Amino acid sequence: MKVIPQVVRSQLKAQMAKWRQRVAHELSGDTVAGLSEGNEVSLFFDGDNAYEAMLNAIAHARHFVHLEIYMFLSDQIGQTFAAALAQKAREGIPVRVIYDAIGSSAANAMQWAGMRDAGVNVVAYHPLGIARKHAGIPGRNHRKNLIIDGTSGFTGGMNIGNPWSQEQQRENAWRDTQISVHGPAAGDLNQLFLDSWKYTTKETLPDIDITPPSHGTSLCMVVGSQGLGSRKQIRRLFSVHLDQARHSVKMTMPYFVPPRRLRKSMQRAAGRGVHIAVLVPRDSDVTLVDWLREGLYPKLLRWGVRVIEYLGPVLHAKTMVVDDSIAIIGSNNFDILSVLMNRETALVVFDDEVAEELNRQWENDLMLSERVASDWKGIRPWWRLMMAKAGCFLIRKL
Repeated sequence: MKVIPQVVRSQLKAQMAKWRQRVAHELSGDTVAGLSEGNEVSLFFDGDNAYEAMLNAIAHARHFVHLEIYMFLSDQIGQTFAAALAQKAREGIPVRVIYDAIGSSAANAMQWAGMRDAGVNVVAYHPLGIARKHAGIPGRNHRKNLIIDGTSGFTGGMNIGNPWSQEQQRENAWRDTQISVHGPAAGDLNQLFLDSWKYTTKETLPDIDITPPSHGTSLCMVVGSQGLGSRKQIRRLFSVHLDQARHSVKMTMPYFVPPRRLRKSMQRAAGRGVHIAVLVPRDSDVTLVDWLREGLYPKLLRWGVRVIEYLGPVLHAKTMVVDDSIAIIGSNNFDILSVLMNRETALVVFDDEVAEELNRQWENDLMLSERVASDWKGIRPWWRLMMAKAGCFLIRKL
């Protein structure tokens, strides 16, 4: 085992701190409130564990519960959350829920009615129907944010429903990543909710000033895009990290259809020797995205990007690790919808241990994966190759 002298360790630590400060400075204008200290974060790779923590947090809420969610189903998991939120409202705690009208279109209307009867304030984001207020198809609320009292929060890729539960789906449960944060960053997540609530209801909620405990050691930044017309935040989230990366970038992305500027950022990073690896599903739950993604394979391989296809159950995690030092977990995909249209959230964590935990999960995922080689076309049927060629043509226009 190589022993690094203390003076060298101190120099490396100082260099890393300086580099992190540079990244934070580059992103500061696109965050909710800049860099916050004293956060305690936990990662979840299992839906049932994440749901247990979320339900426990709801049960212990003292001031308010805020939830903005893309997909809130009416299955066993959905009903469990609906009951927990309703119970908290009956206790006299303000509970507000924003669900996306398209993402949650499979939910039973009786579920919303039951929650409202219990006192939960439930609103639909961009409801369907021309005559309805704030109706519209483009621009969805793709966030998965739960905030408790402004001191605890959850975000990531997990919606509320059976697909993420191993108890309900067994070996077919979706592979996803969720993160909890206790500290100032939870208040930043709540600021995103307050903005969404004002947009959806025209009601300005008071910003309850609750000083969160600072038990943790993680530095965090919350990045949130505001939907149509707010294109900069998520694009810069990715481009800044790609431009600042010195050694490596590991991305886990279920929907990988980056617009031209992000493709250029990847090419520049790979060109200066950054090792970029992208883990994507071979077959996602959105077939069109698979065809478009495969249209990019020739360029990615030519640039030296390592493309790996996940062969297990549906891959839905959206994470990024830069230089084994910065971790990004959120709702945002590396695609055009996240960059140009949707309300998204990403939590940037400057913490070696969190990055290491994501790297361990990365290695676990690789055990169910296969690298895309130069002869990848040989394992595709002819019609899929034709669709990839069409995807290559289409993505050049984006």
